[in-house]
Amino acid sequence: MVEKIYNLQKYSILTLIMMIFLLMFTQCDPPNEATEEDRFESELQTFNNRMTNIGQSMEILDAMQNELDEVEKLRAEGRIDDAEFNSRSNEIKDTYGRAMARQKNTAPVSGLPQWARELGLSEPVGLIIDQEFSQVTSANNADEGFNSVLLVYTGNYNVAMQEAQRIANAARIPFSKDFLEAKEITELYSSTPIKGVAYMNFDPFLKDAPINISITVDETGMLTISAVNVEQMSRQFERSRPSDN
Repeated sequence: MVEKIYNLQKYSILTLIMMIFLLMFTQCDPPNEATEEDRFESELQTFNNRMTNIGQSMEILDAMQNELDEVEKLRAEGRIDDAEFNSRSNEIKDTYGRAMARQKNTAPVSGLPQWARELGLSEPVGLIIDQEFSQVTSANNADEGFNSVLLVYTGNYNVAMQEAQRIANAARIPFSKDFLEAKEITELYSSTPIKGVAYMNFDPFLKDAPINISITVDETGMLTISAVNVEQMSRQFERSRPSDN
């Protein structure tokens, strides 16, 4: 129960990591006229570059997990309390999350693209955008092939919660089912109210919408807006797969 609530509060960090890997695996090179040998060399170079990026990302994740394991060990031994554990864990995930973001963030963005505004989404007021994490892809870019946006904002926790509610209501994005379940469990079994919130129009790993939209706030007040056209993304993934021939 406690673990489920703790994981819920990390929705924003997990969303960032998933988006980074999403961009890593789906980017592909535009087609061009070339000989068979040239195409082979180009595909081999692209493959090697991707493997290098994946290896670097896995090293970052391994290092992050090692540090998290050490902090968990300290808590299990009673050398730090839950508050200190949460603080250190957040700091570790933020540090390594930024390292991964810097590695893949080739298209930083300062605001919502027009297609996202047409979905009813808007930007929060009173918060500061974190351009190191925020990024965008476009269906008009042959290297990307699908529309997605990830905006990360930092600031006052209460302001973030109010703005998340306003943005979600305007875009008609409901509470995440997992969030509602965790909230109910907390109200029944814990004297400490759950911090953060998650609005989603899809069930992660279970059921997609044509455009997956999530609006989350974590316990530190970090507000994340994510929108991904999963239909375009699936088509791009199919196009980028190596041919069997």
